[in-house]
Amino acid sequence: MTERRLGLIGGMSWESTRTYYSLLNELTAASLGPWHQPLVLVDSLDFSEIVGLQRAGDWEATGRILVASAQRLERGGATVLAITANTMHVNVDQVVANVGLPVIDIREAIIGELRERGATSFSLLGTKYVMEGDVFTSYLANAGVHVVVPDEGEQRELQRIIFDELTQGIVLESSRATFLAIAENCRRRGGEVVGLCCTEFGMLADESTTSFPAIDSTKAHVRALLASN
Repeated sequence: MTERRLGLIGGMSWESTRTYYSLLNELTAASLGPWHQPLVLVDSLDFSEIVGLQRAGDWEATGRILVASAQRLERGGATVLAITANTMHVNVDQVVANVGLPVIDIREAIIGELRERGATSFSLLGTKYVMEGDVFTSYLANAGVHVVVPDEGEQRELQRIIFDELTQGIVLESSRATFLAIAENCRRRGGEVVGLCCTEFGMLADESTTSFPAIDSTKAHVRALLASN
């Protein structure tokens, strides 16, 4: 029987990759007991290259980088893959088409947890690429989820917080307050469950302690990854 080995396309940012690795080990130990750890391979990319291509709108180039990463993980012995970034799921179809391994989609993980809760509306908070594009909004809508996104000014502020602060390991209380206020604004506009759909948003809020129902996409993704065959 082939050993199950998780392959993570990481480094987008390293802060989020660290969170993935920690959660994978914490949840495994909680489920199986002390000293149990999942078998994990990480291919960590240079985020500065990714950021430059994002800003240029060159998603074909980011796709080539992610495909190459996925193929390295496949050659290294991974049996299941995950892209450890919400935004970079813009390239998930390219990755799926170029490897022979299952790729666990963060959007499916979110949809699964919304269904478990019986929720049909979602406040989508993430990078501007996630909030403005249709990679998440159309995918969730096709699954019967009503999606609410922050207004234009709120989107700019979230983008600033992510790239100027969180991806550099900076956590400010003022930004935490801003994030929570934006989340509440989206809820008032009909997004029942708040989606922490940037892998660094867990640095600002914990889905288990917020005053509103929330799904941390990183935690949902890790749970789905560990549950996969």
